[in-house]
Amino acid sequence: MDKANQDNNLSFQPLNTSNFGDFEYLFGEKGACEGCWCMQCRLQADEFEVGRGEGNRLAMKALVESGKIPGILAYNNNEPVGWCSLGNREDFPRLPKSHESLLIDEQTWIVSCLFVRRGWRRRGVKRALLKHLIAYCRTKGAKVLESHQCNSDFSKYPDAFAWSGIEKAYEAVGFVKVDSVSEKRPIMRYYL
Repeated sequence: MDKANQDNNLSFQPLNTSNFGDFEYLFGEKGACEGCWCMQCRLQADEFEVGRGEGNRLAMKALVESGKIPGILAYNNNEPVGWCSLGNREDFPRLPKSHESLLIDEQTWIVSCLFVRRGWRRRGVKRALLKHLIAYCRTKGAKVLESHQCNSDFSKYPDAFAWSGIEKAYEAVGFVKVDSVSEKRPIMRYYL
């Protein structure tokens, strides 16, 4: 067990119908960030805007009820403290494609969001979530994890704009930079 897990008593569960209430509790009334409910990258821009708030929450709930596992919840004891969204590239039509995306197939999974509850940020929860995600994806047959996150100079951004995590957290668990969408959004990969 890594240090973050020991210190924070973290455990992890895939999001499903039985723990959807924990996801709602974690995201709060505003859906984490302005009614997103972790649907921004999963919907086209106009669909996302129309559904902002309750519509996006219902879209995520329908996704879970369909049997898909759209992410992993992190818990401290029984309290949800973190979330990691994941899926295949086709699950995220709004994410930009890297030059290496030409090599992507169904065995490449995308990490689109790492959200940590206020009061638990900067305590190793994102790194612990990423470590768990690597192990989880390996058991599901994934060959590559790809992520689009903020660069390491986190001080330039409010917490809400670091929803995908920062480069430093990904580097700490073995992701490598393969491309950039912009100076602010490097694309990183972990080869399983």
